[in-house]
Parts: sequence; C-alpha cells; structure tokens
Amino acid sequence: ASAVLPPLFIALSLVWGMAVFVLAHAACGGAGEELHRRMRNLLGILVALALYLTAVYHLTNLYFARQVEFERFILLEGGVYPWLFWVGYVLAGSVAPMVLVWRSAASAGSLRLAATLTLAGAFAWLYVFIIGGQAFPLEIFPGYEVTSSFRDGQIASYVPSLPEVLLGLGGVAAAFLIALVGVQVFEFLPDGDR
Repeated sequence: ASAVLPPLFIALSLVWGMAVFVLAHAACGGAGEELHRRMRNLLGILVALALYLTAVYHLTNLYFARQVEFERFILLEGGVYPWLFWVGYVLAGSVAPMVLVWRSAASAGSLRLAATLTLAGAFAWLYVFIIGGQAFPLEIFPGYEVTSSFRDGQIASYVPSLPEVLLGLGGVAAAFLIALVGVQVFEFLPDGDR
C-alpha cells in the first residue's frame, strides 16, 4: 500500500461530494452568479487535486519493482481498464470538467455538465481501482509456478450484473438525495439562493 492513498481518497471524496452537491443545489433552483463562480472554482481545484494525487500514486507505484507489472496492466495493457482510466477518468472525468469550469464563458449549465462528468469519471476510477485491482493475478509464490483448477496466474474477467450497476447508481442517488434534503432543511445557503 502507498502512503498517498489516504490523501487521495480524501481528495476523491471531496471532489465527488462537491459534484453531487452542485447537482443537488441545481435541483433546488440554482444560485446567484457569485455562488456559481465559487462552486466552479472549488470543483475545478478539487478535480485538479484528485488528478494530481492519482498521478503521484501511480508514479510512486512505479518506483517499486513489484508494482511495475500491475501498473502496466492498469495503465497500458489491461484491456478495458486502461481505456476506463485514461478516457473515462482522466479525460472525461477530470480534464473536461476543468476545462468546463475554468473557461471564460462558463455558465451554470457548464457547471452542471462538469459535475456530471466528474461523477461519470468517479465510476470509471472506482471500476479500475476495485475491479482492475482484483482482476490482476497475484504472484503468491515468487519464482514458482502454481497450477490448479482455479485459473491461477490468469487475468480474471468480470462484467457487472444489473443489480450491481443499480447498486452503484443507487449510491449516487442516495448522496444526491441527502445533499438535496440538507440544502432544504439546513438553511445554509444565502437568502437569494433558496
């Protein structure tokens, strides 16, 4: 395990929570221009921080010889996992939201789109981190060949079932609902924004 993981998880939680908050806030009727500007800046900074810490995590993993094969699998040669990482998380879930919130003509619609793309990138990152990490075969006994009827040493394949996909979407919906109720119940928005 890497010492970068705790701050990475904190940054990812903050950015994904901010994305849900932006969408919940938009569902409550939006906000004034000043609040939109602040939310755009905060979302952009958090996305950039999470992307930076993700890069640091993968670069520090490359420092350890035992992790090089795993990093090659996740980032380059792992079939669907590199595509989800580079296209899903890096481009669609990080770079595109930063462009949307930091361009000069950013609007409330671009903020909502950036938040939606950030959440799509979250699903891509989680799939690569969790499923890709489990699909890569572990070398349990270095220097020895282990064989059994359990496909030892082979890359595992996995396709999520409909209940699993619905469970993931339900988690986002629950976070959205909690943020929406929190905005309505706890009056912490400026008066002109409710």
